[in-house]
Amino acid sequence: MKRSTMLLAALCALAGVQVAADVRLPGILSDNMVLQRDTPLKIWGWADDGEEVTVTLNGQTAKATAVKGRWEVGLNPMPAGGPYELTVSGKNQLKLGNVMLGEVWICSGQSNMEWRLNGVENARAEIDQANLPNVRLFNGNTYRASGSPQADIPGRKWVVCTPQTAAGFSAVGYFFGKFVNEETKLPVGLISVNWGGTRIEPWTSYYGFTTQKTLEGIANQLRDIQPGTDTYKKDTAEGIAAIEAWVAQAKLAQANEWPIPDVPDLPGALRNRGHGAPSTLYNNMIAPLTNYAVRGALWYQGEANVGEGMLYRDKMNALVASWRKEFNNPKMPFYFVQLAPYNYGDPNRLVSLWEAQQAFADGDEYAGMAVINDIGNFRDIHPRNKRDVGYRLALLALKRDYGKTDLVADSPAYQSHEVKGNQLIVTMRNATKLSTSDGQPARYFELAGADCKFYPATAELNGNQITLTSPQVPEPLLMRFAWTPDITVNLVNENKLPAGSFRAGELPPVSTLMKGLVPETADLQIAYRFNPFDALNGSSANYLEDNSAELTGELTKVGYFVYLTEPSGKMSYAFVTMDPFATIDKIGLPVAAWGEQFQKIVKNLTVKSNVDGVKNGTFEDGNIEFFFSNYGAPNSANIPGASSNSFDFGDTPNSRSQGYGSFQVHNYREKQTVFAFNNFSTRNNCDLGIGNCPNENSDWTFSRAGSKYNRAEIIVLVQTK
Repeated sequence: MKRSTMLLAALCALAGVQVAADVRLPGILSDNMVLQRDTPLKIWGWADDGEEVTVTLNGQTAKATAVKGRWEVGLNPMPAGGPYELTVSGKNQLKLGNVMLGEVWICSGQSNMEWRLNGVENARAEIDQANLPNVRLFNGNTYRASGSPQADIPGRKWVVCTPQTAAGFSAVGYFFGKFVNEETKLPVGLISVNWGGTRIEPWTSYYGFTTQKTLEGIANQLRDIQPGTDTYKKDTAEGIAAIEAWVAQAKLAQANEWPIPDVPDLPGALRNRGHGAPSTLYNNMIAPLTNYAVRGALWYQGEANVGEGMLYRDKMNALVASWRKEFNNPKMPFYFVQLAPYNYGDPNRLVSLWEAQQAFADGDEYAGMAVINDIGNFRDIHPRNKRDVGYRLALLALKRDYGKTDLVADSPAYQSHEVKGNQLIVTMRNATKLSTSDGQPARYFELAGADCKFYPATAELNGNQITLTSPQVPEPLLMRFAWTPDITVNLVNENKLPAGSFRAGELPPVSTLMKGLVPETADLQIAYRFNPFDALNGSSANYLEDNSAELTGELTKVGYFVYLTEPSGKMSYAFVTMDPFATIDKIGLPVAAWGEQFQKIVKNLTVKSNVDGVKNGTFEDGNIEFFFSNYGAPNSANIPGASSNSFDFGDTPNSRSQGYGSFQVHNYREKQTVFAFNNFSTRNNCDLGIGNCPNENSDWTFSRAGSKYNRAEIIVLVQTK
């Protein structure tokens, strides 16, 4: 029955049905509302076609005629003030009372923005103080998704902030509005539209996804279901016809007391895609607001996207681009909360998202980030201190939008660094005098050298600079701060705002690192270098360096060095050498132009690696699998100990064309993969690993493990005479 109701509602919306002749307003226009001061305003609604509607507010009058059941008027900017009465007259007259002109903010995101005032620290005392007549609240949380933009949030209205109305409202939004109202004396309107557990994609309009190259797959999925496209027109026509036919059948069945037939499935453009699908929450809870002028937006979300790393930066760019376009406000302020510390399992999942949030804030002139890593709860995804969260968001608005330029509103953030001997000196912005909130030494600083192993560092604070040293790192190259989710940061600026996590530094080229990690490479020359994430250019190898034409002597040894780093800074490497098995043009990345594939034993294998479990040493022989084609599990080469049922060190190429690809070296006597790079054309989703893969296929086939690394390089080495 629920599905029937949804389909009938969809039919009415698509057909533009207006059953009431009276002038009607959307829910966002009601008694007690706050209209944005100092900006052009729109007042809109529905009426009979051709009906003239007159709107009056604060001495201004505007008229419009309803077209296709909808009308809209514009009002000139007005200063803060009120209360006023707004009248809308047509065949009937509507009067909206207690209307204020002031500051309007959207409060959106997932459960931490949704978290109500009655669930915070000291909730009873906070609620008792919530009698704020010039703060107004609009709760638009309908908890519904829609496949197309909606025109209204029906059944909702503005209310004055009182202990009774504030208790069930967004706590972060409430505290933000309270502080802004107290500091500016301006009326503040807060629009709460959020839903716990939701990802960022449902809150983003179609347009936003078109602005980011990395999100073009989502944009392509949404393109055909946009109103006005041929697919949309075809699907809506078919869907309406199917529903109309069902209604007729249902009425006949009802009249004859027959079973009601099943509701037909809707075509793709009309299918309810659920609240996790891209744009569905934008359609239902943001689109109805886009005519309503606002100052800016507050955002507290990301828990549902943890683990996406820098892709989340692109998704935030898409979200903000979409809202600024749809609200016709290209400079709309967007202030958001960096996620609180919490145990998400793998610690890299959260710190990589922190890094993405900082990158977005740094790259958007009209965005600001409130850092809360000093007031979180590692064991509770919903830390109860929402007062400070709202206060820190309010600081950003007060400084940037309300002229309080003397405020220190931003947390300390990385600006630059330099290395002096055994010291790495970091300069911070948004601070003139760094200190610690508890009088103890600054915590959570680490240093690393060329081996990428991080050790705790001592931090000496001097103004806005931090001098880092560690006895374990005499030549520091890398630093990181608070690079774990289990933290309570104590490094603060003069306004006691905490520093967010960051890392800095730069490693030398991999070829330089290789010489330090493996001195044995000093006697070898580089034939090829390539990045596994960009290994192919069409059907050719995409080498970073190709010296093969200059290396004309007879090969006496072939070597491979594989270097991998994870976002956490963890570094892995493997180095192997063997007797030559082919000419120099066929020892690099296997490509179809070779015309030859190698599944063979190689002599005099040496192995050196820092990966646990990889057997180091010199061995009589090993084997390689250099395939440019697809390959299968059967052990057709009869490699001793290999399986014919799973992918390991004894597989079989099964075509002569460019395919999945396998670039593997094995120590078959130890039943061990030394390194593997497979699936050459899929960039970060390639198969990449050192040692045996812990999954079913020990040679990393189908593992897509390349996604865990942020830097990778493979160097092909030779010795000649």
